[in-house]
Amino acid sequence: MNLDSVKSWDVETQRKFWNEWDARYLQDSTIGDQALRRGEAAISLLKSCSLERPHIVEFGCGNGWLAEKLVEFGPVTGVDIAESAIAEARRRVPGGTFYAGDALSLDLADEIFDVVVTLEMLSHVPSQPGFVQLMARVLKKGGYLILTTQNRTVYMRRRGISPPAEGQLRRWVTMRELRNQLHPYFDLLKATTLQPAGDLGFLGIINSTRLNRLVAKMIPRASLEHLKERFGLGQTLIVLAQKRFDG
Repeated sequence: MNLDSVKSWDVETQRKFWNEWDARYLQDSTIGDQALRRGEAAISLLKSCSLERPHIVEFGCGNGWLAEKLVEFGPVTGVDIAESAIAEARRRVPGGTFYAGDALSLDLADEIFDVVVTLEMLSHVPSQPGFVQLMARVLKKGGYLILTTQNRTVYMRRRGISPPAEGQLRRWVTMRELRNQLHPYFDLLKATTLQPAGDLGFLGIINSTRLNRLVAKMIPRASLEHLKERFGLGQTLIVLAQKRFDG
């Protein structure tokens, strides 16, 4: 998809879309199982960094459901384009600092955070290189990036994916593309995928019910899922990266 031809460049149109999107969660205060799984994985990576009261910023914080957990580790700043989501985040996490606005336009100081967390936001920004540069800029040297985003290898082989709505930017990446985008600023410490999916092409075979029933007789289902994730067949890319000290 050529983003230059999409009206969604308009920030106000994007804000309208995400206000409506987040309102679905605000109405019933539930978070889907897939989002929870990503959140759990992000928390696990944060724990592995063994930091003492790190200053954390979450880009694309939504209604604060993850920030509510992150604040247990240290001070949290959240950023989201949807004002309605930020209003809910402030209610959920009264000790946090939250900004409603376009992350690329906010005037955040350089090198003030120990950790950047961002779940499923990379594919929705107008400039992915600009977003990566922003995350590197606000991180202290040696700071950590925890990022998840949609795996294009899988999403291009899934049925029932609707085209982008007005105001919804969408540009999925592969793990190789993600590595290349992070490379100028970060050293990659961990990289894997989550939640195996896909029902078209070779993934239709790998994930077929019949084949998985046969394999399950030899390998426990959880082990099989883990193998698929390690081989890059999860629908979510997840990485832990560290900003270079000489960056």
